Amino acid sequence: MLNVAKVKGFRDWLAPHPAGRLALWLALSLVLSLAFFRDFWASLPTMLSPQWVLGEYHVAPWGVLALCLLFLYLKRKEVWRGLGYGRSSALTPVGLGLIAGAVLMPSSQDYLVFQVLLASLGVFVVLFGRGAKIPSILLAIYGFAVSFPIVIYRFADEAYSQSAIAPVMGTITSLGYPFQSQGQWVHFSSSGGDSVSVAITAACAGPTTLGVFVALFALMTLDTPLPPKKAAKLFLFGVVGTYFQSFIRLVFLLLVGYYWGEDALWAVHYWTIYILFPLWYLLFAYIYFRQVGFPPGTGGRQGLKYTLATQQ
Repeated sequence: MLNVAKVKGFRDWLAPHPAGRLALWLALSLVLSLAFFRDFWASLPTMLSPQWVLGEYHVAPWGVLALCLLFLYLKRKEVWRGLGYGRSSALTPVGLGLIAGAVLMPSSQDYLVFQVLLASLGVFVVLFGRGAKIPSILLAIYGFAVSFPIVIYRFADEAYSQSAIAPVMGTITSLGYPFQSQGQWVHFSSSGGDSVSVAITAACAGPTTLGVFVALFALMTLDTPLPPKKAAKLFLFGVVGTYFQSFIRLVFLLLVGYYWGEDALWAVHYWTIYILFPLWYLLFAYIYFRQVGFPPGTGGRQGLKYTLATQQ
């Protein structure tokens, strides 16, 4: 028979010992994942393989998750202080609800990592209460980056693709190229005389990069906030810029197909996104930090401005 006094004593010992509760969280999270998320462990070697990670669209969620974990590490002192808040009985049902939601979610490889993290967050909320604020925000950011493109694919595939096809076709035909579109399909004859037909789906229109942009912007505003009006303007500029880099990519791919054929089009299809989006986001990050002063250590008057501002 379970000794109630010992259980109460163990619970009372855990209350002022964040390290003990953290170890308990790790143990309970592992047990939950082994009991309810066996598909995750079975699929993990595949999901971590270079072929999968570097495959089309799979690098995005892993990249966002890595940045969230990096942010968590950089904020480790603040997170550790939060662990000392102690449990909150009012938040215990929230934590249990997160665990139940993770367990009851339909099994999908797109959400396996998110499910495990959601269940772990639920345990974290039960054990640490308000100390789960930063992990909760980070999981919400990661969840958005994973979910946004999937929602687009399932509910607005054709409409989202047309938002790219219409301006791309308008631009490329205005330049005199013999391209025709029918629904999501684009037809043309290459300069070598080969007939080429390609489908521009919602995935080609850039919902994945838009989801990544929103996630990165959220992390930047958490770390280096801007005044609301300035942040809203920069966010709108960033959304337009992210759409425009997808537009440039599609125009470039079609022109590659026209001049060098379909094989060349598909050859560059997979690596252009890894070049264009990082270059665009480097430019956006430069513009962003120009609004607040560069982080300490970057040198120059802007770095001094940032240091003085954060010390006020």
